[in-house]
Amino acid sequence: MMDVAIFTAVAVAIAAQVYISPIQNVSTVKVLLIYFASALSLFVYLISLSLGTSYFNVIARYVALNATFLITAVSLTVIRRIYLSPLSKFPGPKFAAATNLWKAKEYSQGHHARTIISLHRKYNSDIVRTGPYEVSIKNVDAVEKIYKGRYPRGAFYEAGAMYGDANLNCQGDYNIHGPWRRIW
Repeated sequence: MMDVAIFTAVAVAIAAQVYISPIQNVSTVKVLLIYFASALSLFVYLISLSLGTSYFNVIARYVALNATFLITAVSLTVIRRIYLSPLSKFPGPKFAAATNLWKAKEYSQGHHARTIISLHRKYNSDIVRTGPYEVSIKNVDAVEKIYKGRYPRGAFYEAGAMYGDANLNCQGDYNIHGPWRRIW
């Protein structure tokens, strides 16, 4: 029989997925801050309930609840990204569809561009999925038709702004970027 606390951890993980899934680029920093604040609250709550019992039992319970939550949340994220995403119809590596760690590995080894070209050849497709929310488009005419001359800037541009940088490279807003670019 499933423990009520374990069932609650699974239910909270499912609720978190339902809440986060419509958001395109969820800030990893915000998710981690919320998770650690919640984990700390859970730990304090378990300590307050366990007056008179051993701290080993409290820590074991804490680890079990956190593991249950994390395994459920990560599993649901991977399933959602690989099979339920609007991009799931495009060919590409499943690991790339599940996480950006694939892209980080490719960049760190210095052959991301060659890998993308080989993926287009392997799947014999003008469009290949290269991330949870990204595709590579080989056909130049398709890019122009999709974006109509206005190419959106992704979360990469927000990375520098996260630390308070205000420069041309970090600016994703066309209304601000355009005048700065002309001056530059």
